[in-house]
Amino acid sequence: MANSRSFFLAALAAASRAIAQDTDIDIPTGLTPRPLDPDVYGYSIEPVWLDSYLSTPLANNLLSIIANVTGKAPPIRVGGNTADQTYIYDTLSTGGDSLSVPNATQAKTFNITPNWFDTWADYFPTGTDLIYTLNLAVNDSDWTIAVQEAQAAHEALGDKLVMFELGNEIDHFINKGWRDATWGIAEYTEQFRNLTGQITASEWYQAADETSRPKFQAGVFADPPWVPDQQDEIDDFSIDNLTKAWEKPDSGVDLDIVETYATHLYPQSTCDTARWLRMRLDLLSNHTTLWLNVSQFGPQAEAAESTGKFLVMGETNSVSCSGRSGISDTFGAALWGVDYVLTGAALGIRKLYFHLGATSEYSSFTPLPYDLKNETLQPGIRPGWYAHYFVAKTAAPPSPGARLSVAALPAANSSALSGYAVYSADAATNATALAKLVLLDMAVWNGTQGLSNPSTLSATDNDDPAFFSAAARPSSTFAFNTPWCPGADVQVTRLTAPGTNAKSGVAVAGVSFDDATGDRVGEEALESLTVGEGGVLSVSVRRAEGVLLEVVGQEVCGGTGTVPVSGAKGMERAGLWAGMVALGVVAVGGLM
Repeated sequence: MANSRSFFLAALAAASRAIAQDTDIDIPTGLTPRPLDPDVYGYSIEPVWLDSYLSTPLANNLLSIIANVTGKAPPIRVGGNTADQTYIYDTLSTGGDSLSVPNATQAKTFNITPNWFDTWADYFPTGTDLIYTLNLAVNDSDWTIAVQEAQAAHEALGDKLVMFELGNEIDHFINKGWRDATWGIAEYTEQFRNLTGQITASEWYQAADETSRPKFQAGVFADPPWVPDQQDEIDDFSIDNLTKAWEKPDSGVDLDIVETYATHLYPQSTCDTARWLRMRLDLLSNHTTLWLNVSQFGPQAEAAESTGKFLVMGETNSVSCSGRSGISDTFGAALWGVDYVLTGAALGIRKLYFHLGATSEYSSFTPLPYDLKNETLQPGIRPGWYAHYFVAKTAAPPSPGARLSVAALPAANSSALSGYAVYSADAATNATALAKLVLLDMAVWNGTQGLSNPSTLSATDNDDPAFFSAAARPSSTFAFNTPWCPGADVQVTRLTAPGTNAKSGVAVAGVSFDDATGDRVGEEALESLTVGEGGVLSVSVRRAEGVLLEVVGQEVCGGTGTVPVSGAKGMERAGLWAGMVALGVVAVGGLM
């Protein structure tokens, strides 16, 4: 096994070296783009940490910036492990509206009053879609807690509340002692039908306008479909099994109230020793590893679509159990974040919710100072936020009402390189044309600058000279064979940092953001390129860098590039995926 692992890692290194040269990238006319929603990138906030985010304007300011770019505020899911440990009371002995016991970091119980929902009803930007996770674990009183939560949430949040979830990572309920060994699709179906029936039959639900009644996000599973050694318990939970069961006439489930299906994914984990030893930044920032992790959800997305719904990654981030400084808070994780969202969208995963905790090492931004592992950390913004801002630029419609879709480029698909074509459908004519291109150089290049960030652990600032990449930072020239007209102007937006290992110094088109306020800092420095003869567009990209290319004000010369092709890449690569699992490259988990 050791020899096999060495061989594989040598192959990864060779692949990284191979892209440091001129490369031609074709854009086939046979791609099948999938919807790229302007709010494809959302956030999941652990309930016990929500108050911390509400205490400063930082989160609202950052989310408002995204809304101004895309025209749609990022969706927010309030949920996580503590959702199934939440209890609602008329009042609390402390006089407050929420109480974590013993504290937010080690919460075993989270107590709230109905007024708690009022505290966040008006915090988020206008147009924010809110999802709230009800307590499904405690069912000894016919879900009285969940029913009361649902009413209180709707009364406070109103039309902003678009969906409820029933429980968090319900395929871990046996392991947690919340259900017995019979827990599976059949039992979940019965309980889903019971609780949703109580909610939808309630007076407040029936009194609400039909268009403003919250629907339900079903599933909420944590265990990955294709990784047997990462299954938390033996059960039959999967989106495929669930949709098949619910399509049967005798299921009794009202599919009209189901809006989406949700799964969770964390590619690495600190939750246990075995997975701790497999954590590595170079495996996170690796397109092949990422693609193999995400592609296992392709059949789940197809199962959801077969019922007229769609799949979301309802909770996700780089490393489960709160992240890992030195991995989660680096520029390599930002490149991973962009690649992850676009890969997911290209496979039919319509939204991805990145989990936030006020003291979590994977959080893209943190609102308050706090003590962690014998250090005092400051509020601030980490590289992951810049991934969101870059994705927002990518997902922003080029004209009012235009609908975007995205497809992965076969010619830009290796461990160290990832590329995407983004198409725009005109709102009036429905004509589809190539509007944008994204290219990510995922190869590792560790620099000597930007190693620290006051909101991250200094103990993980690696200043060991042996860790830095040798020689000058490589740059490659990529020539796209586009359908764009010769002479057309193309705008270039770069996602940059001092290196894969950087915790600071990150920028998008030269723009950074103030750690305290979230305000933009600096003027946007966009580059301009011109399409050459035959539609060839050449762009230079440094190692560990991303570029967004957007054609400006020109009609497309040639076809639309939307002819369908097979979507079975996940199955075609099953053999390679299995080998990577054996080597410990694919490691996923579902805990916060």
